[in-house]
Amino acid sequence: MLSEEKILAFLKLQQMVLDIEESNKLLDHFLPKVLQELDSLGYGYIYLSAIFIDKDLKVKQTFFTDQNNIVSETVTKGENLFQKGSEWEMKVMYGEAAVISDVAHLINPNYPQFAQIHSMLILPIQHKRELAGILALASSKNPSKIDADEIEFGKMITRLVDLAFRLQDTESSLTQITQQVYTMNAKLHQLDKLKDDFVSVASHELRTPMTAIRSYVWMALHRSDVPLTQKLERYLYRTLVSTERLINLVNDMLNVSRIEAGKVEIAPRSFDLVALVKDVVEEVKAKADEKRLQLLVLDHKIPPVFADSDKVHQILLNLIGNSIKFTYPGENITIDFFTDGQFVETSVTDNGSGISPEDLAKLFHKFARLDNSYVSISTSGGTGLGLYISKSLVELMKGKIWAKSEGVDKGATFTFSLPVATEEVLKHADQFQFKPQGEVKPLEPVAI
Repeated sequence: MLSEEKILAFLKLQQMVLDIEESNKLLDHFLPKVLQELDSLGYGYIYLSAIFIDKDLKVKQTFFTDQNNIVSETVTKGENLFQKGSEWEMKVMYGEAAVISDVAHLINPNYPQFAQIHSMLILPIQHKRELAGILALASSKNPSKIDADEIEFGKMITRLVDLAFRLQDTESSLTQITQQVYTMNAKLHQLDKLKDDFVSVASHELRTPMTAIRSYVWMALHRSDVPLTQKLERYLYRTLVSTERLINLVNDMLNVSRIEAGKVEIAPRSFDLVALVKDVVEEVKAKADEKRLQLLVLDHKIPPVFADSDKVHQILLNLIGNSIKFTYPGENITIDFFTDGQFVETSVTDNGSGISPEDLAKLFHKFARLDNSYVSISTSGGTGLGLYISKSLVELMKGKIWAKSEGVDKGATFTFSLPVATEEVLKHADQFQFKPQGEVKPLEPVAI
């Protein structure tokens, strides 16, 4: 039975393993402490060596420490630890301790104290009942002087050495993984920037010829100096519509690229939201009249909001424009307001084609396309980016946006909230601003 002194020494070493902060060098710090504790108990070991192996019994990592801080090579990394098939090797492989006098295989003969070593206690280091390595303790004692008590205490120490190694190995693995993640992140950022640059350049390059095509097609339709057949007029009209869709897509892609690259400035101010809504309604009135739609603004008394009015204008054009596209001729579109004193909610409600419950979750994502609803290309020519852009802008202004619908053909309500221009908000106005570090890019106009 181990003495109280040895049990206390073991507990002390156990606490050391848990207290050493540099986990990636844990054994380098811990093994000298082990040797010191063993010396204080009167064992007088000359050196201590920990050798860890892989599943093929090849040396994976070695640690060496002695009383004089001399670094000495033991076995070579990558070589088989058990080469001779000797009695001690067989014992260790089966999880038993061994005491030997022939130590040449485990220590460099050029080691200054080599001649003083007369015995070595070799203890298996096990992990989950598998051999993970050995702990070798060199001594000037005669092999017969190493008793069962010393071997038992040594076995207890191997458990701590294995724990230290596992902690160190985990820390090293985590460090390596972290470095790999940082490297991958840097590459992803680089690829993301290249993607943004490509989208920006490609969009600009596309828009120039497409604008020219649109102009010439419009001239051919409306200013032609020769009569057009019905078939040719239909072809030209389809070309004009398709060209406008492509230009709208280019504009939306540019806006998404600028928002995601952080090149859009948010310059909030206090303003009358109802007045802005009425201005937007006047802008889209001609389009609404084409479908005999009535735009109703419920003129509630609401406090001023604190937001970027240009960006809110963009959001309103997207939402009201969507309602115009998807509301059946002769129906109404209602813009309503609600406030709780902290936020103002603006709702755009129509009784158009509606959204199925399963499709509601698809809204506000890039290129979201619903079969029967607000971003159906077959009826609207939408890009699937308007709602994503609106969501991004609302969130930049510290608000939220959401949608509700009872289902297909039951209309829909799109609502967004913006902070009220309270004294507290105005006091912390800088928290609502966003100023890009680089070049500021304006948003492209919304097509209705």
